[in-house]
Amino acid sequence: MAKGAFFNVPFHGHVNATLPVVRELVDLGEEVTYYLTDAFRPQVERAGARFHRYESTVEEGLKAGTVGFLPARMPGESRHVLAQLLEVVRADRPDYVVYDPMCLWGRMIAQLLRLPAITFRPTMAIDPGVGQFAAFMRSRAAAFPSLFEQANKELAALMGEYGLPPTDFRGMMGHAEPLNLVCVPRAFQPGGDTFDERYLFVGPSIRPRGDAGDFPFAHLAGGPTLYISLGTIFNNWPEFYRMCFAAFGGTPWRVVLATGHAVNAAELGPIPDNFLVRPSVPQLEVLERTDVFVTHGGANSLMESFSYGVPVVVIPQMAEQPLNAHRVAELGLGLALDKQTVTVEQLQQAVARVAQEPEFRAKVRTLQQGVRASGGYRRAAEAILEFRTRQG
Repeated sequence: MAKGAFFNVPFHGHVNATLPVVRELVDLGEEVTYYLTDAFRPQVERAGARFHRYESTVEEGLKAGTVGFLPARMPGESRHVLAQLLEVVRADRPDYVVYDPMCLWGRMIAQLLRLPAITFRPTMAIDPGVGQFAAFMRSRAAAFPSLFEQANKELAALMGEYGLPPTDFRGMMGHAEPLNLVCVPRAFQPGGDTFDERYLFVGPSIRPRGDAGDFPFAHLAGGPTLYISLGTIFNNWPEFYRMCFAAFGGTPWRVVLATGHAVNAAELGPIPDNFLVRPSVPQLEVLERTDVFVTHGGANSLMESFSYGVPVVVIPQMAEQPLNAHRVAELGLGLALDKQTVTVEQLQQAVARVAQEPEFRAKVRTLQQGVRASGGYRRAAEAILEFRTRQG
């Protein structure tokens, strides 16, 4: 039995994709320790891993929606978490490390303890010097020059304190290990054919949960289903939910609206009869019955949607979501709308187009075949074991 250590940032969009892989590794006999914040203990333990907590400087800001540009918070977060975990991991003596690219402390621990390391990317891989990501980072740096300058200084100082080679934002997010697992199919990755053998595009890491709770699926009977969700972080947008009421209330659509826990549905005003409004829903089971998905464009949500052959309307909220939205539109998998300018009419027109024009669904079904062929969590776990065996 070998020992694996998983490191991640306390964001559901980053953690969720790793849990099916952890479960598979444990089922195959590995001993896995997952280092996360207390909020994730139940999910980690259900996946069969040993849980070890750390305290985060960004978690409360995430709940309040006040963290700003998240990568700029990572130098301080890394300093804080590394101080808690370095000696713990040294004592645990894992055989290998798996870490999220935003989780700089995972990379640093692997370097400091000379442990074989694997990156696990819940979204697209990054070529830091060219392409969409480079353009996105240049736009962010131009918008927040002092923030980027300060954070890059902090990154360089942190690495210097531990005697490690300096890095910056691009180096942090684009760093490649000998094995890099990417949770999108190669066909969705911009420039997918340019990534070498170190990158394994396993597609979405989805394991059926088998528990839909008390969700009233009968609500979906009698008409096409429209599912609307802005994810788990930046979803405190009551005006948008009222826009959805105006756009789709009283129509043939059977609408499922997930608001997140920051919004009180009672304060949204009268809820149309064809709407079901809940803080959260069993997303996989709802997508299985959905015709169009209005989403923030998080990688997990997009990949889950495409796994079920559902086209999308993307309204990106943060981070890499504008890049995902651009790729969706580029591949004809759906349409993208601008959060700052979206209107009731645009919502109606976009959903109608995606529902009625067969090209969208045809292209999603083509990608769906690539998703299924990529291997998902089973291929990811297999690759980790192969990597561990090669490291000897």
